[in-house]
Amino acid sequence: MPTLESFIGSKNLLLKAMIAQQSAGGGEMQLFLHGPPGTGKTHLTQAACYHANEQGYTAAYLPLREFSDQLAAAFDGLEQLQLIVLDDIDVIAGCDEDEFALFDLINRLHENRRRLLLTASRPPRELGVRLPDLVTRLGWGPVLRIHALTDAEKVDLLQTRARERGFELPFETGMYLLKVYRRDVTELLALLARLDRASLAEQRKLTVPFVRDVLRQSAPGGTPGDMA
Repeated sequence: MPTLESFIGSKNLLLKAMIAQQSAGGGEMQLFLHGPPGTGKTHLTQAACYHANEQGYTAAYLPLREFSDQLAAAFDGLEQLQLIVLDDIDVIAGCDEDEFALFDLINRLHENRRRLLLTASRPPRELGVRLPDLVTRLGWGPVLRIHALTDAEKVDLLQTRARERGFELPFETGMYLLKVYRRDVTELLALLARLDRASLAEQRKLTVPFVRDVLRQSAPGGTPGDMA
């Protein structure tokens, strides 16, 4: 289960604190988080819901990519809950029906003093939303950028996820992955899962030579460098 405590990133401490306050019934009524893929938006939104439930508050998490063209029905009655979390609102941009459904939901939540957490890849005015009043409402609370992880923090994240899976990832192996593989966090975590399976199958630790062999077997042309 994603938690706020397990979200890594020294530049995101204020952001985490504001989410913790909001999901515990305090702080801001509305927060808007933005950052490119791989910065942890989904982790933070799910963690916010988990934290709210831990504090005894009712919360709902809606990944909007799964509710395209059905938002009016999905949003029905949400003002009865204490925290609403909407992930990836980029998908509503340009769809008049969905834009109005979100506009209406924000109004209802505001009237009922309910808390709202939203995420997108870009700030409200850069999303391509056509309804001007919705753009205004998306900025009713603080708009916060999620900072990308440093290389050292990415290795820390990989090591943390490895321990959660029950194995150890040496620091030098983590740094090797950043050197020869894509640095996108989502893809690095997917690679970690693949390395875990390979390690179990061959009963070997995740040393640099072993990881190099695994990457060579799956890389185009047979060299890890092709994947960088």
